Amino acid sequence: CCPPQRAGVGAEPPPPLPPPLPPPAVQKELVYNKLLPYGDKLEAEASYLLAQIKLNLSRAVQLQELWPGGLFWTRKLSTYLRLYGRKFSKEDHVLFIKLLYELVTIPKLEISMMQGFARLLINLLKKKELLSRDDLELPWRPLYEMLERILYSKTEHLGLNWFPNSVESVLKTLVKNCRLYFPESATAEMLDEWRPLMCPFDVTMQKAITYFELFLPTTLPPECHHKGFKLWFDEFLGLWVSVQNLPQWEGHLVNLFARLATDNIGYINWDPYIPKIFTRILRSLNLPVGSNQMMVPRFLTNAYDIGHAVMWITAMMGGPSKLVQKHLAGLFQSIASFYHPSNNGRWLNKLMKLLQRLPSSIVRRLHRERYKKTSWLTPVPDSHKLSDQDITEFVECIIQPVLLAMFSKTGSLEAAQALQNLALMRPELVIPPVLEKTYPALETLTEPHQLTATLSCVIGVARSLVSGGKSFPEGPTHMLPLLMRALPGVDPNDFSKCMVSVIISHCYIVIYLAQNKLFLPPFICRGRAYNRRSK
Repeated sequence: CCPPQRAGVGAEPPPPLPPPLPPPAVQKELVYNKLLPYGDKLEAEASYLLAQIKLNLSRAVQLQELWPGGLFWTRKLSTYLRLYGRKFSKEDHVLFIKLLYELVTIPKLEISMMQGFARLLINLLKKKELLSRDDLELPWRPLYEMLERILYSKTEHLGLNWFPNSVESVLKTLVKNCRLYFPESATAEMLDEWRPLMCPFDVTMQKAITYFELFLPTTLPPECHHKGFKLWFDEFLGLWVSVQNLPQWEGHLVNLFARLATDNIGYINWDPYIPKIFTRILRSLNLPVGSNQMMVPRFLTNAYDIGHAVMWITAMMGGPSKLVQKHLAGLFQSIASFYHPSNNGRWLNKLMKLLQRLPSSIVRRLHRERYKKTSWLTPVPDSHKLSDQDITEFVECIIQPVLLAMFSKTGSLEAAQALQNLALMRPELVIPPVLEKTYPALETLTEPHQLTATLSCVIGVARSLVSGGKSFPEGPTHMLPLLMRALPGVDPNDFSKCMVSVIISHCYIVIYLAQNKLFLPPFICRGRAYNRRSK
């Protein structure tokens, strides 16, 4: 036989070591930290702090030391989120959420500690596009039992328990952020739990509808709709149609429909119910129409929330059917006279909110359909996306009430915000009538309130006017005439006019410089100068 060979002589070399794995991708860090003068040192600081938080928080939980250990390191995690953003991997993100969810739902946990854990959990769940339903699943029943124990406590009115006023809003916000990750079977379980409470002639109806509005998930993918809203949609909508006396729980039902429509644009046919929807929205505005016997009572407070009504209208727009746009034009045609400056009353606040929020909601939907990055959330089908013709018809139907509201007795803030969003969509339809009212107001000497209102609205359309573009190329030519005519308004004897004149000068100059890239942000300049000095 051959003699044994010594190690290292004639033996095969060991296989090469595999290349090191790349570091896991972070969820979402603060990009502005890289612009700081010491941005290159933050990576090591963040890694060290995150390792300390993971080690000590897990140790505190294993030792059941919620105070002071658990509370201290959860606050450290909250500080980490403020300083570095979500600079950790998806696996760490999911583990943090599951750990805090278990901490929040501990029975008989001290309320102040529970609120601290809940606020941190809300912060971790806030960016819903970072975690899909495949990455995370949370049970709904522990949250329901906690709300039942706190919000419907049987001992609080006896003085045996005391809960702060903020606990209700914290818990409801927590449920709103968690319901995206409820399992597919959650809808059927919730219906089995709360459907026995649904009696329109009993006070338990309010409790049931409140729970349904808060807990029901509406972001299931289209292939799971038969396990989601299709289990309750026809029943709840039939209940809403049959009720005519505007009970207190009807507003919560409308909020649920608005959320459902926003999360599932193009998957629900609302056309059979559109006349009823707009009739109910018009009735909830509490407008003084008809004779004194037919007026809506002043004490009626169960009206719809304007924000959710706007969400509902916006989500139903688009698609092959133009029924929503037709009824929306009829709605504004019927209430246009109430925007006249001579009209004032308790109804004006709701009308101004409607005018302010509807264009803003349309802009958000356009951003979602055309510019926002795709995520796991259900996209809008191409057949139901807003077309250019839909946008033009919407702007044409709302522009006249907005121009009337410029001189409202409650101020021009809502009209200026509405004009700002309308000018982003169709500047050629919005800016010319605003300028037609602005130039005469700059020349008049007897109506200073008209000058203040028009200049406030010109500030709102400043970005669209200065940028010009193919839709309104003559916009930049109006900048210098407006600035020159606004100079006499800098009058210390009229403070409001003076402030508006100074603001419009500052606004237009800054937008022009930023539009043409004539200056850099000061913190970038300081950071670069610091780096040059350090070298």
